Amino acid sequence: MNSDWQKLADLWYRKREVYPAQWADDPDRLHLCVVAGAPYGGPVATVRDEHVFQPVKGSLRTELQIWTSAGRLIQSAPWAHTGLLAMGWSAQETLVCVFESGLVRTFTVMCEPLHVFTVDERIMSEGGAIAAALWPNGIALLTRKFNIFVNTSLTRSEDACQRFADFKVPSAPLSLCVLPPPSEESADVQVIVGTSEGPVLMVDRHSCRDIGLTEGPFMAFALSSSGRLLACLSTKGVFKVLAVSDNLQVLDVANIVDTIKKPKQMVWCGDDCIALYLIAQTPSNSLQHILFVGGPQNDWIPYQYDAPLHLVSECDGCRVLGTNKIEFVQRVPPSVEQVFGIGSVDPPAMLCYALERYESGDVCAQESLRPIKLELPDAVSTCIDAALCEQPPHSSNLLRAASFGRHFLSDTLEPDRHREACKNLRICVELRKSPVEIPITAAQLEKLGIAGLSLRLAQRHFHLLATRICEWTGHSEEKVLYHWACEKIRHSTAYTDEQLCQIILSKFQHCPGIGYAEVARVAAEMVRTVLATSLLNHEPRSHAQVQVLVQLSQEGDEKNREIMLRIALDKAARSWDPDLIHLALSAASGGGICKRGADIQTVARLVKERSFDLQVISDMVTSILSKAEQFDRARMLCDQLDRKRPAAYCALQRIYRQANYEERMKLLRFSKDLFAISDPTATDAEKTSMQFASQACAEEIDLLRAQVSLEDQAAAKHWKGNTRFAGLSLTSTLIRLIEIGEVLEADNLRTQMKVSDKRYWRIKIRGLSNASNFEELNAFATHRTSPIGYELFIDTFLKHGRNDFALALVPQIKGAEQQAQYYLRMGMAEEAQRARSQGQERSGAGRLLNMLGVGR
Repeated sequence: MNSDWQKLADLWYRKREVYPAQWADDPDRLHLCVVAGAPYGGPVATVRDEHVFQPVKGSLRTELQIWTSAGRLIQSAPWAHTGLLAMGWSAQETLVCVFESGLVRTFTVMCEPLHVFTVDERIMSEGGAIAAALWPNGIALLTRKFNIFVNTSLTRSEDACQRFADFKVPSAPLSLCVLPPPSEESADVQVIVGTSEGPVLMVDRHSCRDIGLTEGPFMAFALSSSGRLLACLSTKGVFKVLAVSDNLQVLDVANIVDTIKKPKQMVWCGDDCIALYLIAQTPSNSLQHILFVGGPQNDWIPYQYDAPLHLVSECDGCRVLGTNKIEFVQRVPPSVEQVFGIGSVDPPAMLCYALERYESGDVCAQESLRPIKLELPDAVSTCIDAALCEQPPHSSNLLRAASFGRHFLSDTLEPDRHREACKNLRICVELRKSPVEIPITAAQLEKLGIAGLSLRLAQRHFHLLATRICEWTGHSEEKVLYHWACEKIRHSTAYTDEQLCQIILSKFQHCPGIGYAEVARVAAEMVRTVLATSLLNHEPRSHAQVQVLVQLSQEGDEKNREIMLRIALDKAARSWDPDLIHLALSAASGGGICKRGADIQTVARLVKERSFDLQVISDMVTSILSKAEQFDRARMLCDQLDRKRPAAYCALQRIYRQANYEERMKLLRFSKDLFAISDPTATDAEKTSMQFASQACAEEIDLLRAQVSLEDQAAAKHWKGNTRFAGLSLTSTLIRLIEIGEVLEADNLRTQMKVSDKRYWRIKIRGLSNASNFEELNAFATHRTSPIGYELFIDTFLKHGRNDFALALVPQIKGAEQQAQYYLRMGMAEEAQRARSQGQERSGAGRLLNMLGVGR
């Protein structure tokens, strides 16, 4: 068991064969191809390397090939692309291919194209990209002008693309490494750049700084799977480990050789050490492939190979893809070391020994447990941990030992943990088998999660296995069913829409609450309209229904478009969600109600069909158009819907945007006529309101006509001051006439518009005051008895400092106290006291007359 262990400093490491490689028929495959291996025991992608001389073998057609971890071909597809710069796998296990032009192509594990986008058009203007670094959720590109572009998405560019701060270097950097953001939602990416001159730079969106790393230049970087450690290798053979979270402080330094060529690969083996793959030339001119594992305390384990390799970093080790076999290098876990260590007498080892004695029929097996009675709970737990790190039959033996030990415990020890360990091990064992061939470990499964595993199985079309795992572990199988349904729609051309709908419904009925809209959207993309609409009838979310129906309306002929729009508007109206109604109406209008060329007739026809919520929807559309100042369209819609009152309101709103008085007059007459038409659906209050609005429009017409006449007179007679009247209110018009001295014209307009005395007197006071014509205002006050009293006159005079005119009018005030207040405001205390005295005398005489009964 421990014969393949090797000591590295004070730790043990081991290398185990996982599979014999099934691609051994082509020993040069890993040398002639660009290779990318996915973590968590994932697939391996290969495509011909343009920079390596290719001997002619068989077909000349280049293919993208994806293999299992055992080297069995999953799928292949023709490859007609050139300029491949880098290739890797995303967090969702989609293949990402980055090209020198800045173009990015992504593929499924079945070699089906997913997304194609350009990171940034400026990359080509800078001569293209010369280096790329990938992380599970993004890409960093270095251009020929030594600028860095980072894209934090693998499905699009646009807002996800950022140009990082400039860094001035005379020659091309040796290597790039990305420090990913702390979360997928964050855009705080940092890029480590190893320059040819020696300094190592850390570049982000805003700045560039030297991290102060000596003994450079550094030609290779590797970030651990946890993101906590950064390994750096210099051209002088110096190896350093930095703490990412501690401002890149140096934790360890080692020296491999005095000088070293750039390694083929440098990846982390878990979070414990580095796996370094070098190619060296022997004295016989043959190539020797060497894998160094180590780093801590400058201790290294060399493994020699005769054929090329490819390394895939895992969270608990390193997968070594060889021409003849697939191996796994890892640190021996402490729990395994306690059980299987040479000469180990630790409690877990003694527990396993006791089990062996018991199974061999030794009646004294219990004696082996007596020395570890107090440590037995820890021994059971350690055996479970060790089982999770082993493969059958050792894992089975360790689990039996844990069960054996639990029988001697008074308290049941973590039954759930034991049960979960058995489940995880069983899953791992099944996944290692053909045809799945995913050599995932329990530690990797715990990090990936059942949800991530089931999605990966679904992407490789192992839907039944993924569903069974979800059922067995109690996880939702919704995503697996969704993926299965989408693939079924894409590839089941022999089924009719009705048959396919029944097949999907029969599978989905066991998963309540599952969404049908996403599946219907795929059906719409495959131009299966009947299937899409049938599935949407089972979708519980209105917004999802409407979005897919709008998408369906954009496909097919005009008849199909109107049917889909009618259903979409019906679903939106039933939900009473204004956003959905707006979405449906925008689609009906051809992309936007307010856009030029919007199809208002189609909108009106669809809305008119919905008599029970006609008013709500039409008011909503009218409001949208009015806010966009598209009053003609709003009026047209109301006319077609036979809604006179909203049409009149729309016309009124447009009046005040018109500079031409003839257009205003036309719209006023139109509004007046619409308001005058009786609406049989209107209430009594609404009818009264419409009659008032009609009369107001008529008065507005008379006022506008009078204002135009006044402007003509002003031009003919050369009136002074501001002579623009059209568009003003009646009050403003009268005030302006009085301000410019045309009081006679103001009197005539007042008579024509039937303004009351009280209202006109107040207007005239305001106009004369604004014009500072106080002599005329005083004459107006004394001309005849004021119908509004004299308080407003006095206040106006006092406001403008004309106490002389105000003083003469104070005796006209009836209240003695009010007279006294005005006197006080003018600083006349004696007159104020006299007014109060006279008022008291008058009030006393009045009381006396009342007592004598005079006047009764």
